Amino acid sequence: MPRLADPALPERRRGQILDAARNCFRERGFRETTIEEICAEARISPGMLYRYFGSKADIVAAIALDARASAESAFEQLNESEALLDALADLARTFLQAFSAEGDRALLPDIWAEAARDPVLAKALKARDAIAAAKLAGAISRAQRAGGVYPALTAEDAAEALLAGLEGLALRRALWTEEDMNAAVRRFRALALLVLKPKR
Repeated sequence: MPRLADPALPERRRGQILDAARNCFRERGFRETTIEEICAEARISPGMLYRYFGSKADIVAAIALDARASAESAFEQLNESEALLDALADLARTFLQAFSAEGDRALLPDIWAEAARDPVLAKALKARDAIAAAKLAGAISRAQRAGGVYPALTAEDAAEALLAGLEGLALRRALWTEEDMNAAVRRFRALALLVLKPKR
C-alpha cells in the first residue's frame, strides 16, 4: 500500500531549515555562512533546501519577517482603536522577543547591514515587508473609518512609521543589550498612541 504524503511535512521542513540557518548565523554571521553549511546543519541536500527557499537571501528574509507574522494576522480583524493599540503592543513584544535571546542579539543588525550591501536580500526583505505594511495599513484604515483613530498621516504612512519605529527599537536593544522588554513595548505603544491619535 503506498504511503500517504504528510501534509504537515512542508511546514516542518521549512522550520527545520530556518532553525539550522539561525544556528549557523549565530556561529558565523550571515555573510560567512554558506548554503552548504545550512544544509549540513539541517541534514538535508541543497536540492531539498531550494524547494523551500530560492536563495540565502530568501532564508534571511523569512527569519527577519516571520518574527512578527503571527501578530500581524490579527490586524485583518481589527476595527476598535484600543484593540488596535493592544495588537500593536503584542506585535512589538513578539518581534522583540524573537531577537532577544543571547545568541540572536546580533542577528537583526547583521541582516539589515547585509541588506544594505546586497540588493537581492534588500529586494526580498522589501517584498515581504510590503505585505506586513499593507496588513497594518488596512487595520489602521478600518479603525479610521470606524471613527476610532484620527492619524495625521495616511494609513500607509502611519503603518510605515510604526514599523520603522518597531525595527528601530529592536536595533537599539541589540546594540545596547537592553533587557527590559516591558519598557520597550511601553515605548512602542506610546509611539502608536501618538501616531494613531485614538478617540478618547
